[in-house]
Amino acid sequence: MKRTGKDRRQDFFLAILRRLVNIWMFFDFKTTYILKDGLSFKRKEPYVMLANHTFLFDVIHVPLKFKVQPYIVASQTLMNRQPTKFLLTEIAHVVPKSKGSADLRTAKDLISSIKRGYPILIFPEGDTTFSGQTNYIEESTMKLIKKLKVDVIACHVSGGYLSRPRWATGKRKNRQAVLEYSIAIHKEELSEMTVEQINERMKEALYHNDYDYQREHMIPHPGKQLAEGFENVVYICSECQEVNSIVTSGNTIKCSNCNTEGTMNEYGFITGFTFDNIVEWDKYQRQFTSKLRQTVIETTATLYFANYNTSINELIGKVNIRFKDGIFHFTGSLEEDIPVNLIRTPVLTLRRNFSFTYQDRDFFMKLDGKAAAFIRVAQEKY
Repeated sequence: MKRTGKDRRQDFFLAILRRLVNIWMFFDFKTTYILKDGLSFKRKEPYVMLANHTFLFDVIHVPLKFKVQPYIVASQTLMNRQPTKFLLTEIAHVVPKSKGSADLRTAKDLISSIKRGYPILIFPEGDTTFSGQTNYIEESTMKLIKKLKVDVIACHVSGGYLSRPRWATGKRKNRQAVLEYSIAIHKEELSEMTVEQINERMKEALYHNDYDYQREHMIPHPGKQLAEGFENVVYICSECQEVNSIVTSGNTIKCSNCNTEGTMNEYGFITGFTFDNIVEWDKYQRQFTSKLRQTVIETTATLYFANYNTSINELIGKVNIRFKDGIFHFTGSLEEDIPVNLIRTPVLTLRRNFSFTYQDRDFFMKLDGKAAAFIRVAQEKY
């Protein structure tokens, strides 16, 4: 299958843009690239590459050095605002996907990309990790891999999470990451492997815990606001089990209920609380999901109705969202009660963008706080 005119146009603009991005990334992030199994950045043969999703810009770093730029699967929610929409639809090689659900159109577009001679890049977790540990991986990705019948490359990203945690509102210095590429599955193996076997192979190749990596390397990331934003990922105090009692300021973490106080140090570890990392803290707080759903959770947000056919967000306005007794109560620019058990595909993108579908309307909200609590009461997968 021949490449389209749009393919060639995007290839031209990407070649120019990559030079600028290389300069930007050189000053923003120190990246070490490691190639194994005879891989080359000049490879022309199509492949599917899977990478663990540790920080916002790994979607740029992972494919950056390859001469033939892959088609990348990205959330459909990113297509609804300019200038991101123009960049992703007219310049970059991007295939949109509805987060949290299987998408037949996405699969067809990816198969077409391979047939036109392009590699494809998928972050199978579907979203950047909040805790620093590899998230749940969708098995539907492995079904697609089996159909594609091309080499499967794994890009294992280390160090990126603690350089730029998803939840953090304060900046860190000395940002760096190591990207290690290897052939996880040769195309000749795929016909003999089941989807389950492919899934296990890729889970093993992509699994990463950035705190384990940090204990070994102890890379400092100094900053003056290292703890700020932490309250958006931790909603249970590890000392008194109070819900949404964590508050932060600068490098300080405190529980407003039991007054336990600690700090986030320059290595990303927590002092003063039972857990020194978010992976273990999140594992602990998951056992309190029932308690979380029995409490009242409240925040303000900016609400949009998304139209993924026209890629336009309709601004509704400022709302107050109150969760109580299994219902989202909206007041302000929208007055409506929505039972949580009737919403579909609830997902959290970027730091605090919460979206779901209800009665054929796509809700998109920029939460002002309590992001992890809201997504956890809506679903338990992530």
